[in-house]
Order: sequence, then structure tokens, then C-alpha cells
Amino acid sequence: MRNIGIIGLVAFLSLVTACSNGQTNSDSKKKNKIETVAHVIPEFDIQFPVTEFKVEKTESRDPNLENILITNWILQGAKQNKPFMYFIAHNAFPNKLKVLEKTDPNLLNESFKAMLAGSATKLGGTDFEFKQITYKNYIGMESICKVFNGDGIIKSRVYKIDNDLFMISAGGQQIDIESVDKFLNSFGLKK
Repeated sequence: MRNIGIIGLVAFLSLVTACSNGQTNSDSKKKNKIETVAHVIPEFDIQFPVTEFKVEKTESRDPNLENILITNWILQGAKQNKPFMYFIAHNAFPNKLKVLEKTDPNLLNESFKAMLAGSATKLGGTDFEFKQITYKNYIGMESICKVFNGDGIIKSRVYKIDNDLFMISAGGQQIDIESVDKFLNSFGLKK
């Protein structure tokens, strides 16, 4: 029974972290009456590619997940009718995962895999490859998978940085891996 709860939490967290539901901060405040102490997003740098499309920021709160604020930045569009996406998401590390991490530290890696797979599966991801990574002294995981029936890829990274989770993803149909890696490698905390 406990494993079912863990799997459910991980699956839910992966859905929340992976994509915004499109609500603006003001929309979510109208729907959610519970407010929590504001969690400050650590200052970070990331270099989105320069395109004719704009980076959109969304924020939402989920009362089922401790009313945590989920912030997303996404650049999406298409070149020669080939869609692409560059994405970063942030939220505080949920207390429920803190408890699981203390109980069994390996569950954090399983949570990372679920987050990465959950976000890409919604986009048709298959043939996943995972590897553990670090950013400075912070733990994380990277995945790559096929999308568009093998005609494209999505490469993603998730990091636990102190009390924060960051997920960075890039990919598309017939996208070059160099631009994906350039975006992913541009992520860094400001000092």
C-alpha cells in the first residue's frame, strides 16, 4: 500500500513539475484560498535561443501538493513546420518527498526518473535513457528519449538544489542536439 502512495505522489509531482496548466498567478489565487509563505526562486541564468517566438512565463499553485508555486518558462515554435520546445520549470521541494528521501534516499532517483519520463511521455516520448548527473555539488538526473515516431528527441535534466527542484528540457522534431545541449548547459545559479 505504501508503494502505491509513493508511486502516486511521484506521478503527480512529475505532472505538476513538467507542465503548467496555463493559469496565471492571479487566476490561481482566485481559485486557491490557501496561501503559503512565499518561496523565493533562486536566481539562475539560462540562455534561450533567439527566435521570432517569445519565452512565456506561467505560475500556478496546486492545493493537492502543499499549495506549492510552480513556475514555468517555455519557448516553443516551429522551423520549416518542425516543432521545437525549450523549457524550464521550478518549484520548492515538497515536504512529502523530503520524508520519502529520508526514509529511502534511492527514492529520490526514482522520483527524478518519474518526473523526466512523465513530462516526455505526454509528448510521445519512447526509448528513454537515464543517467545520474550533478550540477556543482547538487544531485540530478538526465534523460533523453525519442519523440515524433523517432524523428525527434527530448533531452531533459532535473536537479535538486537545496530546497528547490529545477527541470530543464529541450527538443523537437529534427532538432540538432548541439542546440539542445547548449541550452541545457547554459543553466547555472547566479552567485
